[in-house]
Amino acid sequence: MRHNSFNQVHKGLRALLFETAIKIQQCNFADTPAGEKVLQELEQVLLLFESHAHNEDHFFNEPLEEVNKEVARLFEKEHEEDHRLALVLETLIKAWRKANGREERLTIGQQMMYAFHEFIAFNLNHMNKEETLLNQVLWETYTDDQIRATEQQLVQSIAPDKMIQYAQWMIRGINAGEMIHWMRELAVSAPKPVYDQLYAMAREEWGTRWKEVEEALHPQAIL
Repeated sequence: MRHNSFNQVHKGLRALLFETAIKIQQCNFADTPAGEKVLQELEQVLLLFESHAHNEDHFFNEPLEEVNKEVARLFEKEHEEDHRLALVLETLIKAWRKANGREERLTIGQQMMYAFHEFIAFNLNHMNKEETLLNQVLWETYTDDQIRATEQQLVQSIAPDKMIQYAQWMIRGINAGEMIHWMRELAVSAPKPVYDQLYAMAREEWGTRWKEVEEALHPQAIL
């Protein structure tokens, strides 16, 4: 199976979308403190998606223009649409904060839910296309070692605090086999403090599910 640079981060981003959607649906936007809390979380979602799209363009789509301009431009244009949908949400967030009274906040909150559903639907479809169409072109153009090298450059370009946020959602979104593979890769490639931090985060997040990972990583300790 060829290397899929998008799988793990996309699973994390999908988990982020799904959890945020539930919080927006459950939020009483007439309640100012509750609404503000959810909107601050939504702003973080938009920030992570904007950064993710920028990195994909810079490290994958722009270099690909030299060999397959049509596909590269397709995904760059989709990122422009993603940005447009994010701007709609940002406009609604500002409007909610300036709203006069309970009813106006409720109305804008409902509009925000619909706008976020559009954002989710677009991004779910977009990520599927990246893992099928875009990956196929990458596989036809580059070796797995080249793709991994580009992926590593992308990861290293991300600020540590933002990388921790991505990592948290990847931990929540991936399955046990993917977690075991990731931990083994980190044990070889990451500085020990980074490995230890991510290991501790994952163990705390997974709770009883971590036993399967622990047995695979340290079978001698499970006696």
